Amino acid sequence: MPTRYWTLDEIDDAHALSATEFLEKYPDRTFDALRIKRGRTQPSGYERSFVTDKVTSDFNWRDANKVIATMQDLKTTARLSQDTADIFIDTDKPICVFGLSDTHILSWGTDHTLFEQVTDEILNTDGLYVALLGDLEQMSIKLRGVLEVMDNMLPPELQHRYIESWLDEIKHKVLFATWDNHAVMREENASGYSRFADIMKRNVIYFNGIGHPNIRVGDQTYKFAVTHRFRGRSLYNPCHGSMMYLIREGYDREIAMAGDSHVPGLQMFTHGETPKMALNAGSIQTNSGYAKRFFSLSTHPIFPGAVLFPDEHRFSPVWNVQDWVKLRG
Repeated sequence: MPTRYWTLDEIDDAHALSATEFLEKYPDRTFDALRIKRGRTQPSGYERSFVTDKVTSDFNWRDANKVIATMQDLKTTARLSQDTADIFIDTDKPICVFGLSDTHILSWGTDHTLFEQVTDEILNTDGLYVALLGDLEQMSIKLRGVLEVMDNMLPPELQHRYIESWLDEIKHKVLFATWDNHAVMREENASGYSRFADIMKRNVIYFNGIGHPNIRVGDQTYKFAVTHRFRGRSLYNPCHGSMMYLIREGYDREIAMAGDSHVPGLQMFTHGETPKMALNAGSIQTNSGYAKRFFSLSTHPIFPGAVLFPDEHRFSPVWNVQDWVKLRG
C-alpha cells in the first residue's frame, strides 16, 4: 500500500484520541500511527507538512535602479569638485601661471619663512597666478611609525585652520587646486572624507583627479592638464610623467603641471607639429629627514611657471617667479 502522509489536521486529531480510538480511526496506518503517537522516530518516507510565517520579499532590481538614480543625482548636486574648467583672464599683457606644490606646511622640516616670502610674491607680483598642486599640509597621519607622526608641528585640525586662513588671503590669485596624497588621500583612507579637499573645493576650482582647465588670456586659449602626480617616473627627467600624459592621454592638451617628487623641472618639446610644455614643482620642505635618507641631501624650493601671451598663441617657460619679475621689467 502506498505511504500516506499526515496532514496537520490529522496529526492534531490523532493527539486528541486515546490509543484505542487512534487505532480504530486509522487502521490502514496503524503501525506508523502508533510510532507517531508515542513520539518515536519517524518512519522511513514520513513527510510532515507544516506552515510558517517565513518572510518573503518583493524586491525588484528595476525598482532599486530608480532609487539609485535619485541618490546619484543627489550626490552630483552636492559635488563641488570638477574635471574641466574654463578660466578667463581679461588682459592685453602676458601673464604667468606657476605651480605651487609640496609646501608641507607644519612639518618640522619646512621653511615657513620662505613660505611667507612665496606668499608675498604671489600677492605683490602683477600678472602672476598660482596653481595649487597638492601636499600643501604635512598631515603625518598614516601611522607608519612614531617618528612620522611626530613630524606634525600642529594637530590636523590646526593644520586645516592654518591653510584655510592662508587661502583666504590669496585665493583671488589661485586659478585652481588639485588633490594630493598627504592630506586628501590620507584623510579619505581613514574616514572616506577629506576636510582639506572640502576647504579647497569651497573656495577655488578643485580637481579631485586629473583636471583639464582651459585658460583664456586675452584672445588666446591655452589647454592645461594638471594633477598632483602623473603616472610614470624617471630618475633622469622630473617631467617624465607629465610628458607621457600629454602624448598618450591628453593629446589635445598643451601644458601639463604636477608636483609630488619635490624635484623641479621644465621641458619644452614637440609632439608631431604641436608644441608642448611640462612643468614640475619643487618643495619648501628643505630639511626633510626622509628625503635626506632615501633621495638627496638637496631640496630645491623652485616653482617653474608658464608665460601665456594674449595676442598670439605662444607660451614659454620661466624657471621661477624671479625670472618672471625680470621678464616683466
